[in-house]
Amino acid sequence: MVKVLEVFREPLANGGQESFIMNMLRNMDHDQIQMDFMTPFTCDNQSLKAEVESYGGRVYTYDHEFGKNNNQVFKESLSDFLSSHSYETVHFHSGSTYALMMGPKIASEAGVKNRIVHSHCGGDDNLKYRLIKAMSVPYFMKYPTQFCACSMLAAKWKFPKKIIDENKVDILKNAVDLDRFHYDPKIRDEIRAASGLKKEIVLGHIGRFSRQKNQLFLIDIFNCFLKRHADARLWLVGEGEDLDKVKSKVRELGIEKQVDFLGLRKDIPDLLNAMDALVLPSLFEGLPVVGVEAQAVSLPVIASEEVTKEMPVPELSRYLSLEPDRLIDWIEAIEEMLLVKRKDRKQEMIEAGYEVKEAAAHLQNLYLNQSKEKDDDQ
Repeated sequence: MVKVLEVFREPLANGGQESFIMNMLRNMDHDQIQMDFMTPFTCDNQSLKAEVESYGGRVYTYDHEFGKNNNQVFKESLSDFLSSHSYETVHFHSGSTYALMMGPKIASEAGVKNRIVHSHCGGDDNLKYRLIKAMSVPYFMKYPTQFCACSMLAAKWKFPKKIIDENKVDILKNAVDLDRFHYDPKIRDEIRAASGLKKEIVLGHIGRFSRQKNQLFLIDIFNCFLKRHADARLWLVGEGEDLDKVKSKVRELGIEKQVDFLGLRKDIPDLLNAMDALVLPSLFEGLPVVGVEAQAVSLPVIASEEVTKEMPVPELSRYLSLEPDRLIDWIEAIEEMLLVKRKDRKQEMIEAGYEVKEAAAHLQNLYLNQSKEKDDDQ
């Protein structure tokens, strides 16, 4: 059996990184692979912890407060953890370039043979980003043994050009369980009826309330949408540091009755079926898992231009500017996408490479092959 440590530089919650790796874990051979999880921060998702443990894994946390000296906390916690725990393979997941460059160095110094870095998103193109990317090049050239990314955009954002040009990045698509995520008109009708809905348009958003996800701009979009569709509703699923800011803006605009804050939910496939469009005005993304889940249930995704154009179903995808004076473009795109007929998309998703069993087998083979290659080198 190969023991793999999945390292996160953020708290464990209900984000895209966690969704991806849990989808992989559920569909692997647990006689061959054991996954443990580690974060310097907290595990805010107890169902994730219980499920990992049900497959024989462990979830390790240091319970530091997220947001205070994150990089230093990551470095010290990882060093401490690897000094007392032995792993053949460590797989790093983070939106932080610092974590992806420093993690493999720490792991290498601790004697870890296989050091995988995984880029899940893009980021802000600013001076700080350019400096840390330049600083990261020698680390990436020396310490990781495998590069992975959810999309080519995410790969280019994090990794050196030489790594990209030499085709050293394995694109691991954010595949989903197509038995759970599929269009079901019966479920759609049931959820909408239970919510007191008839023909009202329901726009949705699922994600951590944060600057990256840009829910404040989403509220501007929805407020503008209400000018044409007064009975529309907005469902917001998730929690996060910007939740109070978003609630405050909703109150200021006087649209509390049209906006529903649903918190963390386990019935995501049902909610996506009941929605009419998913709106993702993110400031940066790699390939959002929730966007893949949405398109699997034949739900249109209207996203910002900062989201990769690698979404699985082009017919269900639109990408728009985040300029404040372009709100009308979002309204018109949503209205256009509402006309797309919903239908079964399973075959399209499979052909695009988003079937979870195939993706999990790919990652499992990567773990096993890296372990075998290192054994052969000895």
